[in-house]
Amino acid sequence: MKIKNENGFLHLIAYLLIFAIFAFTIYACLDILNLIEVPKEYSVSEWLSQHTNETPIEEIEDFGENLIESLDRNVRIEIENTSKPSETTNFDISQITGRQSAQANPNKNQTKSEFLYYSQLDDYAKIMYQELEKNLGNMKSGTYNVQFGKTFDDLLHQENGEEILNHSFQLAINALNFDKPDLFYLDVSKIYLLTKIKTKLWATTYEVEIGSSQGQSYLNPSFADASQVEQAIRMVENEKQKIKARLSGNIENQIKGVHDYLVDQLDYDSSLSAENIYNIYGALINKYTVCEGYARSFKYLMDDLGIPCLIACGIAVNSNGEAENHAWNYVQIGGQWYAIDVTWDDPVIVGSGYISKSVNYKYYLKGSDEFFTNHREDGNIVGNSNFKYPVLSATNY
Repeated sequence: MKIKNENGFLHLIAYLLIFAIFAFTIYACLDILNLIEVPKEYSVSEWLSQHTNETPIEEIEDFGENLIESLDRNVRIEIENTSKPSETTNFDISQITGRQSAQANPNKNQTKSEFLYYSQLDDYAKIMYQELEKNLGNMKSGTYNVQFGKTFDDLLHQENGEEILNHSFQLAINALNFDKPDLFYLDVSKIYLLTKIKTKLWATTYEVEIGSSQGQSYLNPSFADASQVEQAIRMVENEKQKIKARLSGNIENQIKGVHDYLVDQLDYDSSLSAENIYNIYGALINKYTVCEGYARSFKYLMDDLGIPCLIACGIAVNSNGEAENHAWNYVQIGGQWYAIDVTWDDPVIVGSGYISKSVNYKYYLKGSDEFFTNHREDGNIVGNSNFKYPVLSATNY
């Protein structure tokens, strides 16, 4: 009797196992054929078919941290012990080949500057830019991924779809970074485009998200978490309020006040070794920066004052006669655009002696006739992106 009972129990277990396998097979087939709705965490097809392609953000070419160290050497003025003002030399930048004059710029009537880079993106990049901008609060965690679902599914089914999307991604995140100089807490080189590829029998779908790869933080290494980011933002905003309290008068007076504050209070980091020298935190809080920090800080303050301003980039010939990658600003007064290079208005002084105050306004509110003798814009904030800028007034302000 005992053997018979044991056999019956084993048979029951076998029947239950067969039934479970049969039921699971039916469930899996219905799931794979999309005949039933199954939550992602319980989907067999999700587990069998999904894999992810990761595309990192391309580093801003010749701009930003950990890039070419020859960037932006600033103007050097060497002084001998003399009572005469020292003069810097103008160079003919037209000798530099491969750069197009801003005078041929097609955006002549453009007056809106706050989102100049956004306005020139393709439709795919604009979608990315908008969604990233909406989620900047969430991205302060450093690991939040912005979801796009199947938004780009049709594009990724095209022959060159992946290449097109990757290019749009590079443009979108760099455009956001240049339109919004207050994003100092993000390290864009650590932000990824993630494409999840799902295959169910004959059907392939693509889902896209942008953000962290494998949970790695994309915050600026100076800030460990969202609380430190919020604290840093408060510090920058407090400094901004202090600067604004010093300002008065009309638009030109306010522009001059911001320009003078940056020239007087910031130091150019020739060693390129200080932290955050490429962003507004390093400039406004640490007081050490390079051209990108000067330009971002100037735009950050202009944006808050409601004065049209943008960050321009290109090639400049410094006081040593060397061509280098450089960043400066364009600002609008009375419907006309003028150039301001705060970095070069804050020259590195070598030696001792008399320096005329005019040195600090050599690149202040300049028109194209004078400014483009040693500056050449190209708009290449990443790769050969060639963003266009408004046409400057020919004459100085």
